[in-house]
Amino acid sequence: MAEQIGQLEAFNVREVNREDSKKIWEIRNHPLARKNFNNPEEIPWKNHESWFEKKYFSRADNHCFVLLNGEEKIVGYCRFDFDEEKNMYVVSIAINHNNQGKGLGNYLLSESLQRFASKKDILAEIRKGNIYSIRVFQKNNFRIYKEDARNYYLKYGSKEKFKKE
Repeated sequence: MAEQIGQLEAFNVREVNREDSKKIWEIRNHPLARKNFNNPEEIPWKNHESWFEKKYFSRADNHCFVLLNGEEKIVGYCRFDFDEEKNMYVVSIAINHNNQGKGLGNYLLSESLQRFASKKDILAEIRKGNIYSIRVFQKNNFRIYKEDARNYYLKYGSKEKFKKE
């Protein structure tokens, strides 16, 4: 455990900037990442580029953080996208396939939540087979409040918020 904490000190979390778009697109489009997303299709660069600009650099209330390694290279991202219909944020996280299994997802989510202070609910939709992600979110105070045939739905926050729907 102490060794893992020492390794994590080489990593840094910061808010996204426009120059991060391509690396986020590469991480998102990797087959191992796509299999856990609601939309597992590969996204064309042109579509991602305009979506990214509109999503994070317009006046929309969306937030994205990136995880940098010791060489300042992006190895993951954590998004908080506001869903107006549900009046809450939906969180999405991805780690570069070469960096998975090292505790980085937990570190990125924890650091991102500290930087993103919201009074609104935060929802995570996680595929039932994605056991690692479920554990990461539960370690960070997310609790399952609903499920369907494909996903668990987890909310962030205090136990009072977790009434079954």
